[in-house]
Amino acid sequence: MENAEAGKFEVEDIVFAEYREYLPWPGRIIRKHEQSAVVLFISTNDCQKISYSKIWPYDDEQKKKYVTKESLDYDDFRLAILMTEQRMGGKDTDILNYVWQVMHPGAENTSPSVALAPSPAPATAPAPAPSTAPSTSGAAAAIAAPGTHQREIELAYMRKVHQESSSLRVERQFVGEINKLLKCLTIGYKNYDEALAAFEQLLQMPVSKLLLLRNFEAVDCIRLLCRFAASVEAHTVNRDAAIMVKSQANKLMAGFIACFELPYTKDNFWSEFVHLSEVYMRYTMEFMPRQAGAADNKGTPSGQ
Repeated sequence: MENAEAGKFEVEDIVFAEYREYLPWPGRIIRKHEQSAVVLFISTNDCQKISYSKIWPYDDEQKKKYVTKESLDYDDFRLAILMTEQRMGGKDTDILNYVWQVMHPGAENTSPSVALAPSPAPATAPAPAPSTAPSTSGAAAAIAAPGTHQREIELAYMRKVHQESSSLRVERQFVGEINKLLKCLTIGYKNYDEALAAFEQLLQMPVSKLLLLRNFEAVDCIRLLCRFAASVEAHTVNRDAAIMVKSQANKLMAGFIACFELPYTKDNFWSEFVHLSEVYMRYTMEFMPRQAGAADNKGTPSGQ
């Protein structure tokens, strides 16, 4: 007979799950068993079997317990919460705004209808030099302009991005190869041959801004693999393969970065990408809610 606790949850539910001594972390249930569920933790892309007694709904009551100022001091947890709220349509603006302010000190939410809109440049800020000033069709202009003008430029950027729709012909294969990486590079199991074969396929695929913005978690998976701890295999027969995984991840990430024009309006590519993906999701949810749901289910790296 199935554990009564199991009846509280379904496959695909977003939950808080506690693994050993770690913080209760947002994750997605991908498989249910009688006494436990397999949870894919958001942003870390690690899967663990968790007892139902250590799983809680991702709702307002639990967020009050686990999403605190102290827990948000951790960069990875902050990113996980931001990704979770984006995945759920950005409904919790308090958390989104707080996370945004922590990640971008001094930023303010200047428009109640735009959950993560950064503040406009101060009046004393120097104008960019003509040779480096971004065009109004670029991502930088979409972020820098205030008020309704900002919205118009963001919409123009969305239209420009959607011109790359032909690139989505490889999306199913792209997500499938990312799934292979997730399955064969976990804490408890590593199959380097399969991982390197997946990288080989990914490196041959044409990618675009649209493909990457639709698949935020897939890009984050590669970002995390760029920091793959190959040193754990330093004295094993897998040493060279582990080093190659990190090298291939960095090569693939370089290709992703090349899709986005300079100059950035943020300090680095990742900050820029997080913001642009939020812009993409916000307007997709506003104008194409059905497509947004489909993109969210299709475009996450665990096969959702």
